[in-house]
Amino acid sequence: MTAPVTDDVTGRFVPCLNPATLSGIPLPTFLALAAGAGFPTAEVSIQQAQAHGPARLRDLLQELGVKVTAASGILPAGPVLPAPLLTAPDTYRACLDDLDGRLKAMTALGCTIATTVLNPRSPLHTTKARAVARKRIAQLATAAAVHGVRLAIEAVSVRAGLPPELDGPHPVADTLPQLAELLDDTDTDHAGLLVDSFHWAAAGADPAHITGLPPGTVAHVQIADTPASPTAGELTDSQRLFPGDGTVPWPAFADALARAGYAGPVSVELFNPALRALPAGEIARLSHHAATRCWTLAKAGPR
Repeated sequence: MTAPVTDDVTGRFVPCLNPATLSGIPLPTFLALAAGAGFPTAEVSIQQAQAHGPARLRDLLQELGVKVTAASGILPAGPVLPAPLLTAPDTYRACLDDLDGRLKAMTALGCTIATTVLNPRSPLHTTKARAVARKRIAQLATAAAVHGVRLAIEAVSVRAGLPPELDGPHPVADTLPQLAELLDDTDTDHAGLLVDSFHWAAAGADPAHITGLPPGTVAHVQIADTPASPTAGELTDSQRLFPGDGTVPWPAFADALARAGYAGPVSVELFNPALRALPAGEIARLSHHAATRCWTLAKAGPR
């Protein structure tokens, strides 16, 4: 039985905004909207940050009072999107071009977390896919550590609606315990897990999936809520809701993170086209409101 959520626990969590929540707007505009809504931290696409110029962006961040806490794109897929860990070999080798430059840009922005996603399924057989994943995690984490950056790897637990680049006939690792086991078998001390509340809920919302992680394993957290229907196995990322507007048991999630020793940013990440259609300023405002109220609102149950 877990202890109830307290202000001391939820006070550990720093509201953060993911750029996917405000898709399709320029990086400076995104950061200005985040700051205007009250976010002290934000995630960025490192490709966008490089295109803007890290020095100019650092000045803008200081002016806005926003800190970049995590960056996607350590493996880039075009000018904005990241590539998953188990991308094709030729693509992976191409992704390594200017890896050092991307990591230097993160350092210039004061960013200490590089996020990436592990494919939950793959065309490769499971044993081979996990071996490739371990090798790539070790390689990227070692390179990142030189720049004071830690790799944060996300387990994708939704099963429906996955893009082709994340899918395949053979399972790899789609829960936090499975990914933690793979990470434990990897030769690196510079990687941790990205815990996403939506994927955690899709995997069954078991607090033990978080509390059972080795101390210090949780490197970054992203948050979104789940609808009352469909079932967990039918969830898709396009159904993500503002935290507090769905069925995620937020007190249990908060307690589990606290017990795992996590105190840091909780980044609102939405892909829901209906919510993205709202005015950008309203999305940012609602996201900040959600990121600060969901922990205690959920005590009364979902609305």
